[in-house]
Parts: sequence; structure tokens; C-alpha cells
Amino acid sequence: TAMRVLVAWLSLLCCALALADSPDDFAFGMLLQSDGPQALVRIDLPAAVHTGVRRPDLGDLRVFNAAGEAVPHALLPQPPAARARPALLPLPHFALRGEAAAGVEGVEVRIERQGGRAVVRMDGRAPVPARATLLGYLVDASAVEQPLQGFSLELSPAVEELVTRVRVEASDDLARWTTLVSEAPVLRLAAGGQRLEQLRIEFAPRRAKYFRLSWAAAAPALPLLALAGEPAAAVLEAPRQWQQVAGSAVQEQPGSYRFDLGGQFPADRLRLLLPQPNSVAAVELLSRSRAGDAWRRVTTATVYRLGAAGQEVVNPDLAIAVNSDRHWLLRVDQRGGGLGSGVPELAAGWLPQGLIFAARGPAPFQLAFGSSSARPGAYPITTLVPGYRMTDDGQPVADAAAAAGLEIGRATTAAVHLLAGERATRPATDWRRWGLWASLLAGVALLGWMAWRLVRQLARAPQDGPGAGPAG
Repeated sequence: TAMRVLVAWLSLLCCALALADSPDDFAFGMLLQSDGPQALVRIDLPAAVHTGVRRPDLGDLRVFNAAGEAVPHALLPQPPAARARPALLPLPHFALRGEAAAGVEGVEVRIERQGGRAVVRMDGRAPVPARATLLGYLVDASAVEQPLQGFSLELSPAVEELVTRVRVEASDDLARWTTLVSEAPVLRLAAGGQRLEQLRIEFAPRRAKYFRLSWAAAAPALPLLALAGEPAAAVLEAPRQWQQVAGSAVQEQPGSYRFDLGGQFPADRLRLLLPQPNSVAAVELLSRSRAGDAWRRVTTATVYRLGAAGQEVVNPDLAIAVNSDRHWLLRVDQRGGGLGSGVPELAAGWLPQGLIFAARGPAPFQLAFGSSSARPGAYPITTLVPGYRMTDDGQPVADAAAAAGLEIGRATTAAVHLLAGERATRPATDWRRWGLWASLLAGVALLGWMAWRLVRQLARAPQDGPGAGPAG
């Protein structure tokens, strides 16, 4: 009987420890307003979520339906930096003709500017025959500000077949040339009404005033109609959310300022707003998760704010590794007077975190967050979304789901409302640990009780056995 009671008690304890989360286990909530009846719905977490969560990995976050049931959710990985490919730039090019044996190196080139036009003058080191050979092309890129990473070639339509290899060189003075590509293939082939072309030459991004295209003496010449430069792809900064707070001077440390962001924001950009114009200073930034932790260095930089109002120049945002620490410390080099009077402000920028959940059960759904006892409950994104992949612009695509006609909807978050409030964020009793200890102690007590009963039975055995008789 005792054994059955103990087993039943342990079963009830395990069931209590395995109870699912409910909205009352979290401090705050947000109603989710979906734009359609899709089975999978995406939201972008607002700044208020990072203010209310207790875990930097967002492990204390859940999505509940109207019946209070938790539904599956997954956090989206951050998309790669998007790159914009600018439009091609038509560039003036000039044919280089001369003696084939001497090559383009035997042609001296000068470019003169006359009335806004470029005039090329060529002086050969050897006499140029009456029918000079096309040796290459000189490309004038002096008006292009950004680096180029390739050329797009246009051949004469009369050229049906061409296979050659082109060398590309760069120079700023037409005297010293640097080879960028030694043998870039250029071809046009036609067969059976089909045409195969390779008319793009790619090289490492390079800013130069002039480029030179040439080929080996035995190779076919390149009959160009036009040439366009391909500017290097620019990295597009994704829009970030920002949290900006004022600092407070550390009295015992001149030139030091503390900042409390008020939450755990996954910042990868920092922005310092200096209190006075025409300020320049070397600074060090440190951070820590909790007020009692040791400071850790994050970055050093030179910050500035120069110029008059309306025409100020400030230093770029500081790029850092993703950091969710709440507390920050700024140390300013005091040479030159530091920052002068006033207190700087710190802004932390982060990429919005996307979340996808399964719209299972009755609406409306709500996002709940902020708990000292909740453990991570997110699925891997590839588990929740069949055939998941991310496009270059950061949009999730489910290839397998899309093939079945399944789309990912969108939802917006309403204002924050209170659920359990501060009670959910207080350090909670770890019932799982206490339950395990109680189970262990109960098991030890059970073993002790069984051993005590066994000892008593063994002690009575000689007296109660069949050979026992009255003492003589």
C-alpha cells in the first residue's frame, strides 16, 4: 500500500512539473492582428518585447490562441546583407592601332580635354603601317567616382562567331599599368539558330581613371560597338530599430558615463550623440548584462561632431558584434578636454527580429513575454516551415509549402497589455529541481523503510520457525 501511494504521488509530481505554459505565466502580452486566414503567420517583434523579456535569446516568449493554448512558433534567422547592383555606365572607348609585333605597349597614348571632350592622341614607338592593326581599346573612366568591377561588351551584329581572350589593365597616368585580368574569355557562337555569348568581363573592384583592353597578337581582334562599366555592388543597410537613452556622469571617474538601455536589445550598431558641436574625442565602450557584473570592452573609436548647425558632419555609426547587454559604460580620453560640458546620449540599433507561428485554434492570437521560469520553446525554422529559405531581401519563402498553395501571412502587434505583471518576472521557485530532490529523498526513505522491515522479519525468523520449541 505504501509503495502504491508513493508511486501515485511521484506521478502527480511529474505531471505538475510537465504542465504546459499559459498566458498567466508571463508578464506582458500583445494581441496579434492578422491580415488573412493563412496557416503560417509572420510578425516582426517591436522594441517593447526586448524591454519586457528576461532572456536575451527570447526563450521566455510564446504565442497563444484564444483558448490559452500555446501554438508552435519559430524565430527567423537574420537575412544576409542585401547588395544593390547599380545600372551600367556607358564609357567612352578608343581603338588602339599600331604594329602587331609591338602590341599595345608600343603605342604611347595621351588624352587631352578640349571643350569638355576627350581627345586621344597616339604616338607609336615604331612607324605605323598604312593598314594598322587593331591592338586593343583605351577606356576613359575618369568621370566615374565609384570603383568598377566589370565591363559589359557590345559586339557588331555582323560578328557571328568569335572566341578570344582579353587582358584588362588599369592606370591613373597612362604610363604605369596594373593587370586586373590576364585572360578573360570573350565569345560568341551560333549553331542551329541558337547563340551562345560571353560578353562580360569581371575583375576585383577597382577605381582607376583609365582601363586598357588588349589580346595576344595571334588572337582574333575584338570588334567593339560599345562598352559599359559595371559599378561595384553596394551593401544596403537594412532599416534598424533604435533605442536612445541619455547618459549619467560617473562622479568618481572623470570622463566616464553610464547608460541603461532599459532592455535586452540585440544591437549591432551604436550611435553616440555628443552634447556640444565641434567635438572630437577618442572613446572606449564597455557593456555588461547585469549591474553587478564586470565590464567587458566592446569597441574603441574616434567620435566627432563638426560644423555649424544644419551642416554638421558626424562620425558613422559604430558597427559591433551583436550584443544584448543592457548596461553600457563610455570612457572618454580626457586629452583635449574630453566632451566638455553636457552629457552624451547613446543609441543602440538592431535588426527587427521576425517570428512565424502556426495559426492553430481560435483567434485572436496573442504574443506573451517576460517570465523568470519559462524555458525556450521555439522550433527550428526548418521544422515549422516546410522547405524554408530566405530571399536576398529578407523575406521567408517556403518552397514546399508554396508548391502546395500555402502562403505565409502577416500580422501586426497591438499595444502591450498586462498579464501576470511583476509576479511572472520575480525569481521563481524552481519546482522542477525541488521535485527531483523530493523524489530522490522519497526514494531513499522508501529504501530505508524496506530495509528496516526486512531486518525485523529476519530477527523474528528463528523464533517463529518450525524447529522452534520451548526452552528446556
